[in-house]
Amino acid sequence: MRISYLGPVGTHTESAAMEYDSTSQLMPYATVQDAVNAVEKDESDLAICAIENALEGAVIETLIILQNEVLSVNITAEIVIPIKHALVGISEQSLENITTVHSHPQALAQCRESLISLVPNAKPVAALSTAAAIESAAQNPNTLAIGNIRAATPKSLHIYNPDISDNKNNQTRFIALAKNTAPQTGDDKTSLVFTMAYDIPGSLVDVLLPFAQRKINLSKIESRPTRQQLGTYYFFVDIHGHRDDPTIADAIREAQPKTQWLNILGSYPRWNHQ
Repeated sequence: MRISYLGPVGTHTESAAMEYDSTSQLMPYATVQDAVNAVEKDESDLAICAIENALEGAVIETLIILQNEVLSVNITAEIVIPIKHALVGISEQSLENITTVHSHPQALAQCRESLISLVPNAKPVAALSTAAAIESAAQNPNTLAIGNIRAATPKSLHIYNPDISDNKNNQTRFIALAKNTAPQTGDDKTSLVFTMAYDIPGSLVDVLLPFAQRKINLSKIESRPTRQQLGTYYFFVDIHGHRDDPTIADAIREAQPKTQWLNILGSYPRWNHQ
């Protein structure tokens, strides 16, 4: 199996891809969009993308892809992995002299308080990935990076702290995007995205009511601006059950006319690994 992911080698997304299938051919791409495009062009069988972090919430890059009304891929799986953000760099540096810390914006946000405490004089600098940040730290003195220890080890960088996450229960949820669909397992999740036909009181409740009336568990709701008009939103919803379950199918069928546009992003097994 060919799996595309946000590279370079050593990102947390690569760790999620290895958790999904350690025997697969892993193919790093420069952006999340490029990784998904590879699936659409049949250069890859599926893409692994971060979608939600326990500390910072939604990963916007992935939601923007999912709100595409002509999306040609489906969510076929989810993977949840613990995240340990290591503080790494060239050895024998004084933390007080560190001027910059590079990392992906999500990682910087998840370590905000720790950075203030550990490197009070450093400026956070955003990178395209944690692995790219480690590349920068390997080449520049007075610079550190937040990233995966696995990416730091080949470069012989010093581990100043193995995990500086502000919350040690840090986890990230990843999704697999592929052209195929996932069969029912009996313990599934379905993801939807929709926009409202009218901005009137109770319109969102009207869309969700068919699920509540059928006692379908709603595990997540997230809103994102449509970027077309102020005050208009995409709503991302996760429900328990498979789209082929008659009860789920009936609820979606009843909810759809109450939206302007609704897309089933996929039904897939719920992640239950401990």
